[in-house]
Amino acid sequence: MEIEEIEIGVSKNQIMFDFDSLDEVEVEESTMLSNVVNAKNLDWIGQEVLFVVVKTYHDDVVKNMPKFNLLGKSMLDWVLMAGNHCQTLVIDDSENIIEKLKTIQTDKKIIAVLYSDTPLVDKSLFNEILNYFSVKGYNALKLQRGFVFKVDYLKSLTEFVQSPCAKFDIMQLYPLNNTKMLANAYKILKNKIIAYHTKNGVVIFDEETVKIDADVEIESGVVIYGNNSIEGESFVSSGVILKSGNIIKDSIIGKDCQITLSYIEKSKIENNKQIGPFEKIVNVLV
Repeated sequence: MEIEEIEIGVSKNQIMFDFDSLDEVEVEESTMLSNVVNAKNLDWIGQEVLFVVVKTYHDDVVKNMPKFNLLGKSMLDWVLMAGNHCQTLVIDDSENIIEKLKTIQTDKKIIAVLYSDTPLVDKSLFNEILNYFSVKGYNALKLQRGFVFKVDYLKSLTEFVQSPCAKFDIMQLYPLNNTKMLANAYKILKNKIIAYHTKNGVVIFDEETVKIDADVEIESGVVIYGNNSIEGESFVSSGVILKSGNIIKDSIIGKDCQITLSYIEKSKIENNKQIGPFEKIVNVLV
């Protein structure tokens, strides 16, 4: 097999993955809030809301939890994605979080606060919460893990009076403060990504043994057998067959390739290539 060394593998601008589309996937756990009146247009959320994410640490579960990697994204980044259509601000946790929020300078009308240990919150749920807050006409709303405030009301508080509590029995809002919940969140996100790709025409056999990171793009018509791991910012073109036992990291796989029992990292495989078994390809053009 002829190979040519290359300096880099996949650059970020090669990946055009619309991860927000995952919000449309039907998942086992419904994210619908009870008794929500749906607004016709939610564009106001991006215009009027400052989204604050509070970095939270549970060192007894995992060290440096905000940066802990779940399927290619840190837990902090998963939460930030939920409100990436808004202006965002990341702050550290404190004993008096309300007083800390009051010091934030913003021209937005609403502050929505979530914590970095709730990576299952997605954009759909985020919008539903803000819609609920608006429809009910609240000044403040307490969530299982977070708050929503009108900024003017927040600034005028001399002491925090218990706000209405949204009694949403929704797993996405629970903190991952033990090992069992962290493992369950991993499984939910993994299945959500798998569901996205199968919906878009990717054939995946033995889904339990296939791992696909969040920023991976896979074209329709790809067939993936069991025991495959596709990681980082990888791109897999149509017609590719990934036989069992591959690890692909930050790489581009061209059309109509067949890869078997191989390790590929920061590389590009051109169209119509057969790779493996037992190939190790790192930082090369094949």
